[in-house]
Amino acid sequence: MKTYDVVVIGFGPVGQMVCAQLGQAGHSVAAFESHATLYGLSRAGHMDDEIVRTLQKIGVDEEFKTDAVPWDMYDMRTKAFGGDLLLRLDWSQIGPHGHRGHWIFYQNYLELAMNGAVSATGNVDVTMATRAVDFEQDDEGVTVTLENRQSRERTQVRAKYLIAADGANSSVREQLGIQTWVGNCDYEQLVVDTKEKHKLNFEFDNGQFADPARPGCLFQLGATHHRWEWTLLPGETPEDFTEERVWELLSPWVGPDDVEILRRPVYRFREVVAEHWQDGRVFLAGDAAHVLWPFAGEGMCNGIRDASALAWRLNLVLRGQASSQILDSYTADRKPNFVAWMHLSREIGLPCVITDPGIAAMRDQGMKAALTDPSLIPPMPEIPGPTAFARPDDPTAGAIAHQGNVAVDGKTGLFDDLVGTGWVLLTTDPDAFAALTDQQRDLINRIGIVTAHVGAPGSGAPIADVDGTYAAWLGSLGRSTVLIRPDFWLFGSVSNAADAGDLLDSFAAGLAGRFPTPARVPQPDEFAEV
Repeated sequence: MKTYDVVVIGFGPVGQMVCAQLGQAGHSVAAFESHATLYGLSRAGHMDDEIVRTLQKIGVDEEFKTDAVPWDMYDMRTKAFGGDLLLRLDWSQIGPHGHRGHWIFYQNYLELAMNGAVSATGNVDVTMATRAVDFEQDDEGVTVTLENRQSRERTQVRAKYLIAADGANSSVREQLGIQTWVGNCDYEQLVVDTKEKHKLNFEFDNGQFADPARPGCLFQLGATHHRWEWTLLPGETPEDFTEERVWELLSPWVGPDDVEILRRPVYRFREVVAEHWQDGRVFLAGDAAHVLWPFAGEGMCNGIRDASALAWRLNLVLRGQASSQILDSYTADRKPNFVAWMHLSREIGLPCVITDPGIAAMRDQGMKAALTDPSLIPPMPEIPGPTAFARPDDPTAGAIAHQGNVAVDGKTGLFDDLVGTGWVLLTTDPDAFAALTDQQRDLINRIGIVTAHVGAPGSGAPIADVDGTYAAWLGSLGRSTVLIRPDFWLFGSVSNAADAGDLLDSFAAGLAGRFPTPARVPQPDEFAEV
């Protein structure tokens, strides 16, 4: 029986990301995918700057960008052609993670890039056309029984940990008997993905047309693909949308000479959240743990956040650098963040799928008023950062760790490329490192914490803050020194150089399992009562 550090069930983007990060960290990983090949089509289509930075971490961000398109403007109109503008969002800025804030892409190219990163590690065995049919865990690890879907031959592998990235119908979650909360599932949407036969240009090609007669949207999927979506009207069924009917819906834009239809499924909007995302040595990630509406474009993004949150924890534990108790903070770290995204996705989506003309007219009136008076726009729900493994009682814990352009040894580029990623102790105060004890320096060396003194160009700091990103960011926090987690959130920060060692002492306590055991995270319907 082959043995590994980690077995991953599912080799979509979530499984690929955790394989890439663990493989690059030197751990032995086996991934098993039920499909015979990579999916080859696009389900996800949007990515934010945090996830692009995660691609940067595994070295595939530039390859991703060869086909992906930065999303400049998001519009919502009353009709696809000649409609009134209801909403316009300018998405052309650089986000806090150092990349454009929003990207649209064709998933197959993303998976090919990530697959290359996984293969390059040399530490990951990937087996396709194979599904997990059973598993048993004990105090030392997990034994997984696998079945080849073509030959029906069964084999077993052994690993210290198992990650289920096997989708919304996760067999691993079902075997564990983990209960799920199910929320709004009231709408169905036809999704039509196409590939250009020649270059297409639409005046309105990235946004929603909120026409109650047939709500829908259109946006690019990277450089050569487009996606249309239409909400099913009352009384319609998926069977109504034959290929002939789909061409009728497309006809105002394109015909068979313009595009090839790649797929045309009907999806039911779903909200699903697993009660807990860990059972002993088994973890749920991606759709196996949660599902949300598509309108924020954050389904896959949240799965990749899961992958990163698991990868750094498992890396520390597998290397013997941390107590296995840090794994218990995974659900508490990730679930509140996901639930906030789920609520935001619903809030964005509900105005887009209205089919009642009277309700749509009231919506239009309110949104048009907000166009001229932005004070009428309700505040966006807060998306909390992870604080279950962070410096206790630190108001900056869970804040986004910004990335800017820096100059090092005559080279200029993004911080993560030139300085490094992982655990990063970053300061604008040259006295911060001098204040550390020998024990704290030993922790830095043992864990491999990147130390970075950043200052204005010409200040003498070894890392020049080319655009003033770090001065502005730390200034907004009122802090001089931060400890950044490998998933780009703050563990904590301090104002005075003399206190820099306190960050490391708190980190050491967390590694030793001395943080309080995270409390059970409520399910979404319980939050209102908490």
